Amino acid sequence: MKSAWQVRAGRQGERDQEALAEGLAIVGWGGVPALGGFGSKDALKAGLRECYPQRSNYVVGNWAGQLWRFYREMSEGDLVVMPLKNVRQFAIGEITGSYHYRPDATPDCRHARPVRWLRTGIDPGEFEPDLRGSLGSLLTVCRLSRHEAARRIGEVAAGRADPGWQHASASLDPDATQADLWEAVETGATPVKLTVRDLLAMWDYRRRTATSLVTVRSELAEHGVTTKPPFTTARMDAVVELVPIADEPGTADSEADPLEVDAPDDLPTRWMVRAVLPDKPAVVAVTAGKPLATAVTLMLAKDYSQLAVTDADGFCVGAVSWESIGRARLTNPAPTLRDATTQVRVIDFDDELFAQIDEIYRHGYVFVRGEDRRKLIGVLTANDLARQFGTLARPFSLLEEAELRLRRQTKRSLPEDVLDKAVPPWANGNPTFGNYVRLFADQHHFDLLNWPLDHGAFLDLLKEARRIRNDLMHFSGDEVPKQDLAAIEGFCATIKAVDQ
Repeated sequence: MKSAWQVRAGRQGERDQEALAEGLAIVGWGGVPALGGFGSKDALKAGLRECYPQRSNYVVGNWAGQLWRFYREMSEGDLVVMPLKNVRQFAIGEITGSYHYRPDATPDCRHARPVRWLRTGIDPGEFEPDLRGSLGSLLTVCRLSRHEAARRIGEVAAGRADPGWQHASASLDPDATQADLWEAVETGATPVKLTVRDLLAMWDYRRRTATSLVTVRSELAEHGVTTKPPFTTARMDAVVELVPIADEPGTADSEADPLEVDAPDDLPTRWMVRAVLPDKPAVVAVTAGKPLATAVTLMLAKDYSQLAVTDADGFCVGAVSWESIGRARLTNPAPTLRDATTQVRVIDFDDELFAQIDEIYRHGYVFVRGEDRRKLIGVLTANDLARQFGTLARPFSLLEEAELRLRRQTKRSLPEDVLDKAVPPWANGNPTFGNYVRLFADQHHFDLLNWPLDHGAFLDLLKEARRIRNDLMHFSGDEVPKQDLAAIEGFCATIKAVDQ
């Protein structure tokens, strides 16, 4: 089966133009000789140690994995995605041959594979959010396998829309309508399963807000069904099953498994740990009593910085990391796994996310238990928190910048008595987005801004920004839809261009 890969053309995109012009995928590591001289991954790793003796074993192992993938694992016919760093776009190509070494090229352009570039200048918005997230890896070479990436990248390469991803467990087509949904529920031939994202989309919602949750929950209840697990808290790409609410008392089904519709108090009111866990969380662990070499091998093979240590029953008894191994070797030249095992905090998947910040800051990670409060299902790291903060902060920061600029120009341009009438007393003289909409619906007030913008178009942008801003004020652990983020970016760019 065809695979897909991301190959970066340098940290600043310094190789991308040569790669496009020459029909190549190019990686750096200029100090490494032709990879054809290495018969195994271990031999390549040994060669890298000679080339870069100042680098740690961890870094060398990581580099060996990337170069081995480029040299041996990528195949003819596979797809390659190359970020075009300076223009924030992508190019997609097809590998047409095997690895070769170019001794006459500049040092950082010698390791290459021939590629037929299919499309260039691809905007990030052409990829759905989940696939776009996979393209954020900082590795030079990485396989793109999540959510049928290869098939979807092939569609984008052909100039068609990213078809998105349907969970293998889903039984309802993503394009199904509400009528299809109710028909499938009433027929009852097979369980009705679909992702939370697809369920919300049937009511034209793209994320969970107070309005969308109440609307969907109420309409499901009117048809006598709810979801298992609750769609109000499950991950957006998680599959939920539509199940009957408890039937009349005395029926077999209702007595066996009565289910209740989520009460208002069950709606999410905080960010929980599960919001940043992968769709299919899992933890690789080593059993206490195994040789330390077992843990080291697993950490190198999986490119992990730490590993859970469990007892024979699967309970977490600690963790081993490169740091703990180093400390153990300071006192014992041949430490055991027990010597290198340290205590680690284990939290539950439904604990509050931001309450873990201090612990993660101190130790770099925590392990996460699942619903059974026993089995480990994930690791929460500083990178996970940084990514989630970025997802949350960007739309807020853009709206804040636009609002501050709009506020400054409004106070400069409009008479105080006009503002006093428009702004409620509790706002301390600062208009809200709703106040701005009402103020600038008046052509005269808009003209006072002296901005070279079309009144109607500006008002539409302002109303859309207000709608998105109101949605953001409601709790949601879901990513802001790309259309909304693009609208916020456009509104902010417009205000910035005319606010001098």
